[in-house]
Amino acid sequence: MSIVVTTPTGHVGSRVVRLLLQAGVRPRVLVRDPARLDEATRAQVDVHRGDLTDAGFVRDAVAGARSVFWVDPTPHSAADPIETSLRTAAPLVEAAQVGDVKRVVLLSSIGAEKRHGVGHIDALAAIEERLDATGVDVLHLRCAYFSPTCCWTSKDSPEAS
Repeated sequence: MSIVVTTPTGHVGSRVVRLLLQAGVRPRVLVRDPARLDEATRAQVDVHRGDLTDAGFVRDAVAGARSVFWVDPTPHSAADPIETSLRTAAPLVEAAQVGDVKRVVLLSSIGAEKRHGVGHIDALAAIEERLDATGVDVLHLRCAYFSPTCCWTSKDSPEAS
């Protein structure tokens, strides 16, 4: 089973990777800097080094994947975050259109259902629509907010107690 995870060193992606590993799945992770993955995780995943804004990298890295967990890496501070988000997700959408990806889980946001007028979330709404139009199995996770628990450092987490 081939599962691709983006942002594996981020707050959400790292937890997805950890859960997949606990389930006995060896995920394919897309990461800019593999050194940011801890050594134990690096040994248990298939690392694809590159940038999600590089269309060629994304197309190659997701090719043949059964599932992709996609988190838009675009910072709100980008010069044009909506355009950047749409450009970054375009290779994923293309891969889904041609059948290189069978399922996508998109970390979206509450407000995306409005489809416009919600700032950077408008990009997530457009990505949802573009993925839906591909015909692949898509799940949009529309988070209302992120709990402070997602930001614990390892020394602060309940597991460390």
